[in-house]
Amino acid sequence: MIIVIIGPTGIGKTKLSLALAKHYNTEIISGDSVQVYKGLNIGSAKIKESEMDGIKHHLIDILEPTEDFSVALFQRIVREKIKDFEDREINPLIVGGTGLYIKSVLYDYNFSNSSRDKSLDEFYKELSNEELHNILKEKDYESSLNIHMNNRKRVLQAISRSKDNKVSDNKNKDIALYDFKIIGLTLNREELYEIINNRVDLMIEEGLIKEVKDLYDKGIKSNSVSAIGYKELYTHFDGEYTLEEAIDKIKQHSRNLAKKQLTFFNNQFDVNWINVDLDNFGNTIKKALNILDK
Repeated sequence: MIIVIIGPTGIGKTKLSLALAKHYNTEIISGDSVQVYKGLNIGSAKIKESEMDGIKHHLIDILEPTEDFSVALFQRIVREKIKDFEDREINPLIVGGTGLYIKSVLYDYNFSNSSRDKSLDEFYKELSNEELHNILKEKDYESSLNIHMNNRKRVLQAISRSKDNKVSDNKNKDIALYDFKIIGLTLNREELYEIINNRVDLMIEEGLIKEVKDLYDKGIKSNSVSAIGYKELYTHFDGEYTLEEAIDKIKQHSRNLAKKQLTFFNNQFDVNWINVDLDNFGNTIKKALNILDK
C-alpha cells in the first residue's frame, strides 16, 4: 500500500513523514515540484540532510535550477520509484503539497501529448499574464489551479496540452492505479495563516534573500524561480518592489496557495483529514497510525 501525506504549506507534513517512515521502515518520496531543484533550499522548505534522521529521501536535488520539470516527468519518475519500492517490499511514502503531481501518479493520467506548441507564443504575445491565465482557466480549470499566472511558459504549455490532451479530460483520470491511503493535515485558517507568516519570517532569517540573490546574479530565469519566495524577490531585485513589499507578497501568495491546496485536495482526493495538534504533535502521529493500520 502507498502512504500519501498531503496538506497546505507549513503544516507539519515533513515531521509526520519522518515518524511514519521510521514506523514502517520505509523511505520518503518528495511530492513537491520545487524541492527537485538544487540550490532552492530555504524557499522550498527543503528538509536539511541533518534533519533526515537517516531516512532516505527521493526526488530532492535531482535537477539544476536551469532545467525544466513537469507533471509528466514527475509521474514517470515516481512510478519507477514505486516499482522499486514494491520490488523491495516496502511501502512507498509520498509527501507533498503539489496536488496535481501526486494525483497524476496515483490515477490513470495520460501525458502522451504534453509537448508545448511554440506557435502559441506568437499567437498570444499581446496578452498579459493575467489574460493568458484566464484563457487557461477556460480551457483547463484544474491545471490553472496549479500554475501561477506569472509562470507564462508553463501557462502556454498547459494551453497547448489542453488542445490535444487536456489534463482535465483524461477519461481515466479518476481510476486509481494503486492501493493507497491519503492522510491530510489541516488547521483552522487563522492558525494556519499565522504559521505561514511566521514561517516566511524564519526563511528570511535563515538567508532566503541571499539564496535568491545568488540565483538572480547567475542570470537564472527558468521555471524554477517562478516558485513562491523566489519570484517575489526577483521582482524586488528588478526594482519593482521594496524588500518589505516583496516579503509581504511572499506571505500573501503563500496563504493563497494554502487555500488553493486545500480546495484541490478536498475536490480531488478521498482524504483522511487530521486536525494537527500543535501542543502535542505525537497525538497527530497516533491518529495517522490508527488510520493507516485499520
